[in-house]
Amino acid sequence: MIPRRFLATLVFGLPVLTVAFSVLMAGVLLVEGLADPVAARALRWCAIAVLMILAMDGALLIGVLSFQAWADAETREGDGDTASSDPTTDAPKS
Repeated sequence: MIPRRFLATLVFGLPVLTVAFSVLMAGVLLVEGLADPVAARALRWCAIAVLMILAMDGALLIGVLSFQAWADAETREGDGDTASSDPTTDAPKS
C-alpha cells in the first residue's frame, strides 16, 4: 500500500512546482530586460530543472494512483465480495 503522506506530497507538489516554474520564467524575462545574460541563463536552467521535476511528479502521481487503484481492486476481490456480472444469478429467488 502507498502511504497517504507520499500521495499528498505528490498532489500538493503539482501546483507548487507549476507556480515555481511560472515565477522562474517571469524572472528570466525580467532579467533579460535588464540585459544580464548570465543571470538569465542561470534562471532559465533553474526553470528547466523545475519543469523536469514537475514532469516526474506528474508521472509518479499517475503511477501511484494506478498502483493504488489496482491494489484496491485486488483487495475488493479477495474480501469475498463476489459480485458477478451474470444478471440471472443476482435475481432474487421467489
